Amino acid sequence: MATSSAVRGSIDPSPIPGARGLRHTAAVLLVAVVLLGLYGWTFVIHPHHLAPRLDPAYYSWRIETLISDKPSTLLHITGPFGAVGGGYRVAGTVLGGYLRRIAGVSLLKTTVVLVVTQWTMIALLLGGFAYRQRRDTLSFYAVAAGSGSLLLTFPFSGYADNTLCLLFLAAAIWFIPEAADDWGARVGLGLFLVICGFTHPTTLVVFCIALLVMVALRMLLVRSDPKRMITRDGPVLGIAAIAIGVMYLAWKVGVWGVPQSLSEAASPPPKTSAVFLTKTALWIKTMYPLWNGALLVIGVVGAFYILRKRQAGEDLALIAMGWLTPLLGLLGFVFGLTYPYYRFFNSTLAWVLLVGVGAYLTMRWCLEVASRGGAARFALVGVLAVAVAIAANFYLKVSASEWTSAHGGWLSVSQQRDLDALRAALSVRDSAGHPVVFVIDLASRDPAKVYGFAKNTGNVFRYGLPPGELDRSYLYLGSLTRFISHQATPANDPTYARLSRAYLADALAGIHAAGKQPILVVAKDFNLSGTNARFLDGTASLPSAQSAEIWSLADGNVTTPQGVVVLHRPPSPPAWHLIRVVAGMLLLLLPGLVAVRRLIFRPSLIEMLGMIPALSMALLASAGILVLAVARAPFSGAAPWASVALAVGLALLAPRAGKRRPPLDTDRG
Repeated sequence: MATSSAVRGSIDPSPIPGARGLRHTAAVLLVAVVLLGLYGWTFVIHPHHLAPRLDPAYYSWRIETLISDKPSTLLHITGPFGAVGGGYRVAGTVLGGYLRRIAGVSLLKTTVVLVVTQWTMIALLLGGFAYRQRRDTLSFYAVAAGSGSLLLTFPFSGYADNTLCLLFLAAAIWFIPEAADDWGARVGLGLFLVICGFTHPTTLVVFCIALLVMVALRMLLVRSDPKRMITRDGPVLGIAAIAIGVMYLAWKVGVWGVPQSLSEAASPPPKTSAVFLTKTALWIKTMYPLWNGALLVIGVVGAFYILRKRQAGEDLALIAMGWLTPLLGLLGFVFGLTYPYYRFFNSTLAWVLLVGVGAYLTMRWCLEVASRGGAARFALVGVLAVAVAIAANFYLKVSASEWTSAHGGWLSVSQQRDLDALRAALSVRDSAGHPVVFVIDLASRDPAKVYGFAKNTGNVFRYGLPPGELDRSYLYLGSLTRFISHQATPANDPTYARLSRAYLADALAGIHAAGKQPILVVAKDFNLSGTNARFLDGTASLPSAQSAEIWSLADGNVTTPQGVVVLHRPPSPPAWHLIRVVAGMLLLLLPGLVAVRRLIFRPSLIEMLGMIPALSMALLASAGILVLAVARAPFSGAAPWASVALAVGLALLAPRAGKRRPPLDTDRG
């Protein structure tokens, strides 16, 4: 998508008050600090808080598996129906491995760092992209703040792989305008699209479809010479096709020695259309459409106007409008289809970007009107209104998303205490090689609740397993006495009965393969209702079994046939550990620091702010996947350090970007 959009049709706006101040280094850096603070302050004030929602449990155990076992082990842990599998969706897992082994971030804080970093980078990248297109410093502030204020909504809370893929795509769109004739841009675009195939394949495919829509929109609205369009858009579509091809081959051949089906990339829950529609409506409600909808409309209308008039920012408008295509997936219910409609909100950032663009265009217009003086200065009320709307987004969404709640994390205080005790007990027991079966039950037979309960517990309980034991852990849904007899638990609800049979078969197959006596764990927090509650509230005694050890877990105590295991808590990390964390994270920025000056011609501070971390994350994830493909060993010891060195080497090999087109200094401070 062309190099011509930024050199023709400048809107030539009037100078804005304080423009020089907006361009000051301290002001630009303050944006990053404020965003980081808004997303991360609660974890500083309340160090015990965990990343909210239940999904971070999934990413936590996968990271621990990667650093303690061969990488292929991660691919074998799928659970019934692939409920806890992920195939080669491993980019985020590898990045978590760097945080654990290079920076020394603790197990419970790794997902916090990943989430807070991702949100901050997305806001900075979208703001930086708008600035590259408009060359107006105000666009950076307005788009970064406006889009960033929407990232606390449900679509981006908990879905770490989705959000990481969107981060890579937010960086990829920077290179689309120059990819027609610049090898630096082509390499940058290819890097981000390829790593998306190891992050969230469905989101990559959706984006590539959106690229086709972008080309179609250019044909309809710009109507330039067809040959020129092929020359301009052909490289972008070619790179997208190569990225999908690399993804397909990597999964099917198996870069870590285990071929995987792309169906492992997503496993929709067995819920009805009505449930999906209700959740979609809830997501929309939490986006506060009254004012964000208005800004979105202004952004769409403004983008259409820019595109039709071929003004500065043509590629911004084209990409934003084309990338709206995935939202059509929300309408699947019209055709009688049943799938999670709401998930199309987090398959694109276009609506988030356009809200930011709407905020920018509104503020720019109001400032231009106010610059006339006199009564026209009342237009500044519009600027204030946009600022209030953005502030309201942050304030209301922090509360609605339970971001600051101590009870909103993926692991409750009592669950953490119990699972810490379980890990200690398994270590004392020297359980190596013994399968661990977590027995759970729920009184409710609602299909949606039962499936969600089993899937989430399958992720959460793995926190309580020692390193090296994660591949020998299983779940059983139903009665403990039934499992001892190797029977599924019958139920009138077909979903419950089906799940119980599947989890039983999975556990028995694992026990048979291990050839050792299993340990059956019945935890109070995961059996608050249902058939096993009586064993934990004193109503009934635990049954005995010759073929298994049965442990109960309640109130921080593990009761085994040998007695109660006392938990000895490990000492707190020394004060200097924080220095290691900061130094390690700064080291992880090195690949991006090297690459940004090669892939972007004379980058400004605004451009480096978001792009350096994004390039580092893409290069580190790529290097880590390659090193693991060769070593086939845990991501520990020398492997992370070798991967950092490889990432820096790849950055040094990147071609230098050609000279950029003349910028339009539209803020003219």
